[in-house]
Amino acid sequence: MGKTMNQQAIDVFLGQQKVCRLATVDRQGQPHVVPVWHILLDGELYVETSPRSKKGRNLQANQKVALVIDAGDSFEHYKGIMIQGIVEFVNDKRMLQRFRDAMAQRYFGTAEHPGYKYLVSGPDPLLMKVVPKKVVTWDYSQKKL
Repeated sequence: MGKTMNQQAIDVFLGQQKVCRLATVDRQGQPHVVPVWHILLDGELYVETSPRSKKGRNLQANQKVALVIDAGDSFEHYKGIMIQGIVEFVNDKRMLQRFRDAMAQRYFGTAEHPGYKYLVSGPDPLLMKVVPKKVVTWDYSQKKL
C-alpha cells in the first residue's frame, strides 16, 4: 500500500477534491453508492441531501456510512481516503447556512448561480456531519519507485 496521509494532508486533499462517493445500505441490506459533494467546516466533513432521496431515506433508517474520496489517473499519482462511520443529523440553521455559503462558493462561485438556487430551493434539507470511526488513506505519489 502507498504511504498514508497525516491529518493535515487529509484536510488538504478533502479541500482539493470536489466529489466523493457515499455508500449507504437500504432496509433490504442492498448497498447504495452515489457521488456527492462535501464541505469541510471546522475540521468536520458535511454532506447535504433531501430526506426523500434514496440516500436520505437510507441514512434516516441506518446512520452507518462509508465514503471514498480519491484522485489520480496512474499508479504514481493515485491517492485517496476511505471513511467508515456514522452520520449525525444537524438541525442548526446557522450551520446549514454556513454549509450552503461554502457550497455556493466552492461549487458555483456565487450564491446567485441558477444551479445553486435550484439545489437549495427544496424543502426540508437534511444536513449531516460524518463522524469517522475508521479512516484509511493511501498516497502512491509519496512512494519511491
